[in-house]
Amino acid sequence: MDDWVDYRMNSTSNNKIYAVNSYELPECNCLEKVINQAKANMSDIKGLKFKGCYEAHIDTNNFEFNTCEFTDSICLNARFNKVTFVDVTFEGCDFSNTDFSECNFIRVTFKNCKVVGCNFTHTYMQNTYFDNCNASYANFALTNLQTTTFINSKLSNASIQEALLKKVQFQYSNLIGIQLYKTNLSGIDFSTCDITGIVVLPQDLRGIIVDEYQAMELSKLLGIVVK
Repeated sequence: MDDWVDYRMNSTSNNKIYAVNSYELPECNCLEKVINQAKANMSDIKGLKFKGCYEAHIDTNNFEFNTCEFTDSICLNARFNKVTFVDVTFEGCDFSNTDFSECNFIRVTFKNCKVVGCNFTHTYMQNTYFDNCNASYANFALTNLQTTTFINSKLSNASIQEALLKKVQFQYSNLIGIQLYKTNLSGIDFSTCDITGIVVLPQDLRGIIVDEYQAMELSKLLGIVVK
């Protein structure tokens, strides 16, 4: 699964793997076609920029995107099961209602993206960054989040239940109604976020970092009345 497959639209193959941010990646606007060819060749997808793609209901599993970019693309109601994304950026994309369950995200950035209602259950994320993204109603249950940041993002009514959080940051984000049931929040800083209506067990609040106003709101979960 290590052979590089050249899917460039208007250039010849030179069997070169392109590094994101180091080289100008060859562009492609046909994500499903590339995936189907990769399956046929039993190859992973490396060194491509998917730009202006419009796809729906793609169904794929068990392979890798490596050193790729997704820009200004739409991929709705798709299924990427057990797919690994390494050194991948998503910018200005809409992947709403996509199933990313059991995927691996390693050094991945989502910027200005919509991942509304996406299924991220049982995923592993390491050095993953969500910047100005809409992840409302997304499901991160049973995830392993390592060094993952959510900044200026919307996770209202999202679910991060029974998850493992290590070096996870939430900054200036909308977490209204988020479900953090059975998730250890010790050391997690929510002080710059809106956590109105947060759903969490009292025992999971131990070690949480909040501001004074948030502390008064959370005290209601402990049955404390502040006068």
